[in-house]
Amino acid sequence: MLHGKIDLNLFLVLKTVYQEGSITAAAGKLHLTQPAVSHSLSRLREKFDDPLFIRHGRKMIPSAFCQNIMPQVIEAVNVLEATLSDDKVFDITQHKREIKLGFRDILESIFFPTLVTDLIDNTPNITIKSRQVTKVEIEKSLEQQDLDIVIDVLTPTSNNIKSTLVCNEHFSLICRKNHPILNDLTLENYAKASHALVALKDSKVDVVDMALAKHGVSRKIDLQCEHYYAATRVISRCDMLLTMPNAYANLLEDNMPVTVTKLPFEVPVLPVHMYWHKQAEHDPINEWMRSKLLNIAKKVL
Repeated sequence: MLHGKIDLNLFLVLKTVYQEGSITAAAGKLHLTQPAVSHSLSRLREKFDDPLFIRHGRKMIPSAFCQNIMPQVIEAVNVLEATLSDDKVFDITQHKREIKLGFRDILESIFFPTLVTDLIDNTPNITIKSRQVTKVEIEKSLEQQDLDIVIDVLTPTSNNIKSTLVCNEHFSLICRKNHPILNDLTLENYAKASHALVALKDSKVDVVDMALAKHGVSRKIDLQCEHYYAATRVISRCDMLLTMPNAYANLLEDNMPVTVTKLPFEVPVLPVHMYWHKQAEHDPINEWMRSKLLNIAKKVL
């Protein structure tokens, strides 16, 4: 039973500090003084017998207990706020937020032309900050609110992380225009050729080499780097081959003198997922951005 003497405004303060990650920012959004916000948190800390937030530099990181209760707190506060509004439909234009995305450079190139131009035209109050994140960093970055949403290959996570499939990405061969292999694209000729390999820092196994191993063959890697754009610039000027995700290969084909074609052997699809922390499950802005990213994925992937 809810204690009769507790001030429900305390939960609004809790929600705002949680979403803003800062007492100063929360105070500004609530039009309160910083001491007033701190006092409200102190009352809740005493009520819950939990610190609720731990200061980490300038950020307020939610405790495990706080993370556990926040989905219910956010949903309850949103429901109460909705009862005071004649318009029950969420209006993104009434909210200002910087959304922090964890995207590799390949995904930035695919998503951002559509996403950012749409935001500029329709919701300039919503801005984007993106950075690369390794697979081992995904959960911690979402938990500490350093990132709001991550899109990456399938990665093991705990129950604190929510996810949904974005697409199953296929691999293609990309080479310079008029490359000799295009006239006789066989597994044997593929294996004999010189190859460029794009390998990210946290990549331990290459699915292409695993697929080749099933045929009892391997390929000769003469260049290994971390960026598909750089590798494509190289292979556009020589007879080296590059095997890469199809969506980005098609994008590069539009801008460089290269040809994209099917591989002469099967490579398992690469599941690409969207990740977010359970604490953001019912955050309407996070939900809005997740929906927008999924809609863009349907068009470009």
